[in-house]
Amino acid sequence: MIDRQAEKIIDILNKENGHYKDLLELSNKKKNTVIEGKVSELDKIVKFEQNLIFDLGQLEKLREQELQKLCEMLGVNGKTNVSEIIKHLPEPLAQKLLELQKSLGNTISELQNVNNINGQLIQQSLDYIEYSVNMITSTGPTNSVYSDLKGTGKGMDNKKRLFDTKA
Repeated sequence: MIDRQAEKIIDILNKENGHYKDLLELSNKKKNTVIEGKVSELDKIVKFEQNLIFDLGQLEKLREQELQKLCEMLGVNGKTNVSEIIKHLPEPLAQKLLELQKSLGNTISELQNVNNINGQLIQQSLDYIEYSVNMITSTGPTNSVYSDLKGTGKGMDNKKRLFDTKA
């Protein structure tokens, strides 16, 4: 009975690990997509990522429920995690869980590194866009459509504006 419950948790963790590996693959694709500036493809990747993250949330809830059941079977009180449960399981199951826990940790760590790089790339892209917009708005004729026609320009700076409204 305990073995069967532990196998359920192992199965759930395997599915989670697979989803995280899929996210890692998508994050690597996203990195290349950001570098190449393919916005529509980036949108598709983000939508697929959202679905995977939703599925991961569902798996995580299920894992917590099954882990709680195993804790009750083992007579372990309080909220515990996989590391604590490993101490109470027979060797083959404990070894499987330990290996899976390490694999999951490595996958998540790698995913975090790729996501940090993606964040930096996106920030650089946003900085470039901001720089470009600033360059566009600071060049060209100094009189805008809404400037004072008499040429006094009271209270106006002499920048060309993309959007000339007061919020």
